Amino acid sequence: MERGSPVLRGNVICCVFLACASIASAGEPTTGLRTQEGGTAYAIGPRAPGSAEAESALSQAEASQRKDPQSAVMLSILADRHRAQYRFATAGPLYQRALEIFEETMGAHHPNVGTVAHKLGQLHRSQGAFAVAEPYYRRALAVFERALGPDHANVLALLGEMATLYRTLNRFDEQERMNLRSLASAERTLGADHPVAVGLLNELVGLYQMRGRYAEAETLAKKSLRSVERTLGSEHPSVAAILNELAGIYHLQKRLPEAERHYKRSIAVLEKALGADHPALEVALNGLVILYQTQGRTKEADAATSRSVALANTRYRGQAVGPMVVQQRVR
Repeated sequence: MERGSPVLRGNVICCVFLACASIASAGEPTTGLRTQEGGTAYAIGPRAPGSAEAESALSQAEASQRKDPQSAVMLSILADRHRAQYRFATAGPLYQRALEIFEETMGAHHPNVGTVAHKLGQLHRSQGAFAVAEPYYRRALAVFERALGPDHANVLALLGEMATLYRTLNRFDEQERMNLRSLASAERTLGADHPVAVGLLNELVGLYQMRGRYAEAETLAKKSLRSVERTLGSEHPSVAAILNELAGIYHLQKRLPEAERHYKRSIAVLEKALGADHPALEVALNGLVILYQTQGRTKEADAATSRSVALANTRYRGQAVGPMVVQQRVR
């Protein structure tokens, strides 16, 4: 095959397209393409080298009926540009044409198919069309798992987006499956104490707590607490956040002595790490207010209320609203 053959050029362009779609770049490449947030959308830089040529190529791709990988790449880039400009009505059909061409020319299981399916899922999700987005997410997940493996970073990111999608649709069983798969993958590839794994643990804690599955929420919250204490130390502010979660779980189960103990430990950690006047203390203080009121411990409830309101006054100083709202809510 000759060095400059069209087939070779098209294959090279498709490979570059996939690599760029999978990796978020911090800088602005000299090719005239720059990544948008998330690293999956592109736009033409107004003064970038080759912008005129790129504009011409995009226009030709939009008008062309050719079905080759290079045309699909250009259609996808054009769709990215429309999407970045909030021209969603035109971005969708362009992505769809690119998807069909990739399927026909490169096969249904090629990673480029997964990349464009993912973009279509994101496009529909951003417009609130969650049910329409789901099949595209499933398609992208199946392609990436087959092509890249179940523990690839792209798969992990996609599972996270799908969990969010299912939460929005109130399909909590499917959200849980996505979260559990993400957690297992993160622990295998990054380690159980990695911040990504701990974050996924905390997502499951919130899900179980919301669904009244307190024993499971408690187990995972304790696991998260041990991980953070190992990596950051027992007096790090992140420890206080998990202590508040545990206190809330105990509080909901009416295990009030345990809830009180965890609220107080959270306050002690934050006071040492951030100071006695830091706004982060309000969460634990307000938890104590409700706990004391439940037990009829009026004097302690009033003391915690006064301190919480004082913190709010400090936070909202110079503003017309804030502390009055806090006082009314506590009362």
